[in-house]
Amino acid sequence: MNDLEICKRIAEIKGLSVKQAAHYKKIVNGAGICAGFHPYNPLAKTETGKALCFDLMVEYDVRVEPSDCNAWIDNEDGYPEHEIIHHDGTLQQAICLAIIEANEDKNKTTWLRDSNTHSNKGK
Repeated sequence: MNDLEICKRIAEIKGLSVKQAAHYKKIVNGAGICAGFHPYNPLAKTETGKALCFDLMVEYDVRVEPSDCNAWIDNEDGYPEHEIIHHDGTLQQAICLAIIEANEDKNKTTWLRDSNTHSNKGK
């Protein structure tokens, strides 16, 4: 995933109203310039980008080891799961990728549980 795809996926997970401004090559949050149109980029190396990423890390309970650029989210038993190990990019990318991976697994589990519920109704 490139940075733009990571930002878009994180925004979707957060349920933000976003769109890709093609000529800007970034994700924007809001309905238009007058309605609070601003870039959403938790990967930016700015103070705002770092703050967005930190908020995500706290909200999704992401654990990190900055020296190795590792990020992970623990499972219900307290063991590391959804690990991004020795990421070649930045720690901010590793944090966002761990959140994306955890959300994809959560969606798979929900889909499997829902499909099992529907398939067992006639039995």
